[in-house]
Amino acid sequence: MNWQDTGVVLRYRIYSEKQLIVSVFTQERGRIDGMITRTKACLPQPGDLVSVSVKARLEQHLGTIKLETKQSHSSLQFSDSTRVYALKTMLEMLGVLLPENHPYINLWDEINKTMSSFYQKEVAIRAYCVFEVSLIEELGFGLSLKTCAVTGKRENLTHVSPKTGCAVCFEIALPYLNKLLILPEFLINEESAAKESDYLNSLMLTGHFLTNHIAHNRVLPLVRQELIQKLRLAT
Repeated sequence: MNWQDTGVVLRYRIYSEKQLIVSVFTQERGRIDGMITRTKACLPQPGDLVSVSVKARLEQHLGTIKLETKQSHSSLQFSDSTRVYALKTMLEMLGVLLPENHPYINLWDEINKTMSSFYQKEVAIRAYCVFEVSLIEELGFGLSLKTCAVTGKRENLTHVSPKTGCAVCFEIALPYLNKLLILPEFLINEESAAKESDYLNSLMLTGHFLTNHIAHNRVLPLVRQELIQKLRLAT
């Protein structure tokens, strides 16, 4: 079985002295893992857009992979550590949470859109926070953030139920503020400005659903917590 595709390198894991296992998110097949041989030439870095060639005896077998860089998006291109952590977090989250050989066409577009946003310092973290919302929805837990689950209103939405993922307006949320998750306005209004505390609240919101409904209580990648710590230091 031979096939080719376009993909984004997620991560490498050591298999032996001469071989690595590489995870790649591909446009047509989703996340795939395969063996790649260490060479004297530099391998594509995590985040790079690559051409992918796979050879395997059967569909379910771990095949051998060859990669050729088409466009570099590696963290080496970013001077500030916050954007480096955002990119690494996105790649690790995809590598850990996505099932193998399951296509996600919408997610492919979202990943490339988010990586392009990382080149703009002022919108990079905002784009990553929006990406996590898309990731949750693509993996099967639909958040409902545009209308109040109780009143049906679209105005003054401030919190989200940790059980249902549905938004509520402030007057409904008021008696239960200590039990609800804060909903940053920028997640539902593209024109709304945002600051570091809004990004932290966004990551707390999505982190709850990623942990409890997507990762099924597995620990999320450590680099995500490091990104959160960077944002806390900036507030």
